[in-house]
Amino acid sequence: MSHYVIGMDLGGTTLPCAVLDDKHNIVARHEVDTLRHEGQDAVINRMAQCILDVVAKAGLRTEQIMAAGVGAPGPLDGRKGIIIEAPNLKWYNVPLAAILSEKTGVKIVLENDANAAGWGEYWAGAGRGCSNMAMMTLGTGVGGAIVIDGKLLHGPDYTAGELGHVVVMAGGRECGCGGQGCLEAYASATATVSRFEEALKFGWNSSLKGKENISCADIFKAALNGDSLSEHIVAETGRYLGMAAATLANLLNPERLVISGGMIKAGAILFDAIRQTCKEQAFDTPAARMEIVPAELGENAGVIGAAGCALTRIQAGY
Repeated sequence: MSHYVIGMDLGGTTLPCAVLDDKHNIVARHEVDTLRHEGQDAVINRMAQCILDVVAKAGLRTEQIMAAGVGAPGPLDGRKGIIIEAPNLKWYNVPLAAILSEKTGVKIVLENDANAAGWGEYWAGAGRGCSNMAMMTLGTGVGGAIVIDGKLLHGPDYTAGELGHVVVMAGGRECGCGGQGCLEAYASATATVSRFEEALKFGWNSSLKGKENISCADIFKAALNGDSLSEHIVAETGRYLGMAAATLANLLNPERLVISGGMIKAGAILFDAIRQTCKEQAFDTPAARMEIVPAELGENAGVIGAAGCALTRIQAGY
């Protein structure tokens, strides 16, 4: 008899949810809008109903589900199943695992959303076959996850893996965390656009000059079409990411660094700069050993990883 687990990704816009079998295959997938403006109770009720709906969609009963993993923004306490603070949702000290378990009759495992996505890639994506892997998630911010000897690294406060706050420029740009010079302040999609717009103000020319609401995707597309400023900015983003990659290589010596998020569509311009900078900055052996590769699971990384975290937690007996 197959064992089924559920993965859910608590996003600010949508709530994707999937049932997976014991071979990591998605049996059924369901997604609803978060509608966070309706408030905490309404969102949690919607999450519970989404879990029940995806079970029905898979043709199963809740008794056949071993557990459901929920990838959620943090800080959070995964051991107690509590979201300590989710500013975008305006949730504070919410015992989410206990509430959802009561509403659905399914054991709930709570995990940081970046960790869940990282575990998804380790478990069923670009990190397969590794014992030690790190992942950087590039988007509005820069997230991360670290797997050491086949286990997610959490730390005593459940905040390990915050790769976006590795300092790449001492005393540099102010970061949203309150620090200065963080990777996130230089290499996120938001920061990449900011650096591009600053260059335009300083007189650089570009095919995007005069365009309103320039996005990171616009810059990547222009770079691929030979726009010199866009090429420069994307490569510069890659160099900042390469500095952080070198730190990872020297400190943790992982076999693979997986990079995820929409920014990986920039392709070779970005990845060549990351790899070259890492090679220049890291010790020879760790840098040569560590593969730097794009993620494979796309939008399903979060739900697959959350399901994998739930299964791993159950198999470990807690």
